[in-house]
Amino acid sequence: MNQTRTTPYRVLIVDDEPDERDLLAELLSGPARAVEVYDTPRAALEYLEQNPVDLAFLDHRMPGMSGTELAARIKQMHPHTHIVICTGYLVESGCPEVRDRAEHVLHKPLNLGEVLQLADAYSAG
Repeated sequence: MNQTRTTPYRVLIVDDEPDERDLLAELLSGPARAVEVYDTPRAALEYLEQNPVDLAFLDHRMPGMSGTELAARIKQMHPHTHIVICTGYLVESGCPEVRDRAEHVLHKPLNLGEVLQLADAYSAG
């Protein structure tokens, strides 16, 4: 049986680079998705204390806390959240720490079609 989702799919974007944040937010915004955007892991964690999300796009390298550290914290708070780590460093994408904490790793510059495909796949599941 095909269930219709009555609430928007909740997407979190955390990236310290304004251009990356804005691009993802614009791309992922729509009637079926509620998008929250933060420039620091700390601000995102404050939001997540009261608000679960379905999918999180996290920059890997951010001041104060890496994307993989943030992913671990998110999974502790909300185990069903799907995590996508975005990195501009090929070496990091193959690291076990990154692979263990994220369902997907995307390379920067981001392939926008791939981003949409992932968001659509997770929201349909």
